[in-house]
Amino acid sequence: MPLSALELHAFSIAAYMRVTSIAIAGYDYLETQPTAWRFYKEHWQSRRWTISLILFSLLRFTSIAVLIISSVGFFYSSFTNQTCGRFYLLPPVFKVIQTMVTQAILGVRAFNLSRRSRVVGWLLITVYTVACILQWVTTLYQRTPKVGEPHTSCRAVNQAKQLGAYLFYAIAIMYDVLTTTMSIIYLLKYKFTTKNSVMSKLARMMLYDGLGYLLVLTGINILNLILYKTSADIQTAGASLGYCVSWIMSQRLLIHLYDASRERREVGEFETAIIVSKDIPAAREISRVVRTFDHKSNTPFDLTRRDSGTEELDYPQNTGVRVRVERTVRMNHYTRTYELEDYSRRTQSR
Repeated sequence: MPLSALELHAFSIAAYMRVTSIAIAGYDYLETQPTAWRFYKEHWQSRRWTISLILFSLLRFTSIAVLIISSVGFFYSSFTNQTCGRFYLLPPVFKVIQTMVTQAILGVRAFNLSRRSRVVGWLLITVYTVACILQWVTTLYQRTPKVGEPHTSCRAVNQAKQLGAYLFYAIAIMYDVLTTTMSIIYLLKYKFTTKNSVMSKLARMMLYDGLGYLLVLTGINILNLILYKTSADIQTAGASLGYCVSWIMSQRLLIHLYDASRERREVGEFETAIIVSKDIPAAREISRVVRTFDHKSNTPFDLTRRDSGTEELDYPQNTGVRVRVERTVRMNHYTRTYELEDYSRRTQSR
């Protein structure tokens, strides 16, 4: 049967929203590809697999997959009841997988900012596990395939009065708010206590990234909740926009940290050892300095001259001894400080 004017208008809006999402995601992919190439190349050359590399790769793969699969389900016009029955669960499955990856990035971020606190780690693992289970249940429970008319698109519809979608986005919002708030608290604490200008700049950058992530992702999830009061085509198009924004914002968290890491490695990390310069003209003072080096205590030696009266008259006045100032420079070619904001005690002690 032909579509009404309202249904045709909703279908057109949904199509434009999907094309816009794909265009934005494609542009961001091309823009970040040089950085991604350097990221992959560096890890390949060092033969190291880090949590940053794994999450970055999973994020790009799952985001591209969910955008393509959901768009095929909407634009492909030759679905039958049989083919739709085999296809309809793929878009929601990849939606949950992408959400799990983005939430894992936030969880690891908060854990590392807590200096790998065991209590915080177990709390985050528990919250993450519960959130993932609930998101899988609310996404797949009572889903049935539906072939649209007359465009014959394939959708997975929920028979429980669409409460599954509401619960999914509500859970995502609560998890994002919890983990991002924890990260912001630790970043503020670290920013106000550190005296290192480089680390203070890094903390400020991560603070802005976290706030931006929270505001944008929460806004998109709220928009999806609102769109679920509209037509089914616009509902799924809103989800496609959410895939795109989740990919971009989560990827930015990792890329900004990688850029900061490269910048610091190029400048180099300096460790400077300064030795106090002072002429030692008297043999008696030379003897005191030598005994100071042999002393077992941690008390620093003193090079100040004492009033020794006539005792110095027994020693030569000019011994030709001079203390030289030296600077030791160490280049740090690979640091793990920025690996998902790893501020553990082990990392800081290096």
